[in-house]
Amino acid sequence: MEPIKRVTLVYQVEDRIMQLIEGGHYTPGTKLPREIDLSRELDVSRGTVREALKFLQAKGVLELKSGKGTFVSEPRTDESVDAIRWLVENEQDLKNFIEVREGIEPLAARRATERGSAELKAELQEVYRQFCELADTRDMQVLAELDEKFHFTIIDHCGNDLIREIMIPINRGMTSFRQNSFRVDRNLQDAIIPHGNILEAILSDDPSRAECEMRKHIHKIWETLEQNIYGAHPHASAAKEET
Repeated sequence: MEPIKRVTLVYQVEDRIMQLIEGGHYTPGTKLPREIDLSRELDVSRGTVREALKFLQAKGVLELKSGKGTFVSEPRTDESVDAIRWLVENEQDLKNFIEVREGIEPLAARRATERGSAELKAELQEVYRQFCELADTRDMQVLAELDEKFHFTIIDHCGNDLIREIMIPINRGMTSFRQNSFRVDRNLQDAIIPHGNILEAILSDDPSRAECEMRKHIHKIWETLEQNIYGAHPHASAAKEET
């Protein structure tokens, strides 16, 4: 006899929202009601709804669009599937690169902010503006170049030539990762807010916050890679077994 499974309230809410999506109540591209409205509709706390939505975002079912709300994700395209496969095949190399970045780039952000260069601030603002403006174009090569430029602009202004020399080959190795990662919709959106937080810290001349925001951003890249491979896309495990 199988034991009775105790299902958490968060899981029940997650399952209920999935039922609404699969039943056509919320179709792809549809914006979900606000958390407070969903909590009333489902008769649970707002915190429970928030956690359920996070799980569904991690699985790729929902997509958070900055300043707009939470939307039901569009069906995955072949391009997205190919991108996930590429991430799976290059998983270990990518994690090695990200691990080095997490150790170096927060320090670079601190040092660049301490130097307080007006040129750095102007360049970062322009790169960030272009990145946000072009986010909907789906030109992955241009977006990858802008992402690299955002990070390397900080490195160029940190005043440490050794950091720069270390990061040149790291960034070269990250080029294909950036292009493939941004082919997964939520990854592109996930870059906008962290870049904005880093920029705000630098503009505010706050070295500690700049270091913290950069560390959070790089760590989030690691988490997103894990979610891409093991969470939202079941086919990823099969792809890994085939290699």
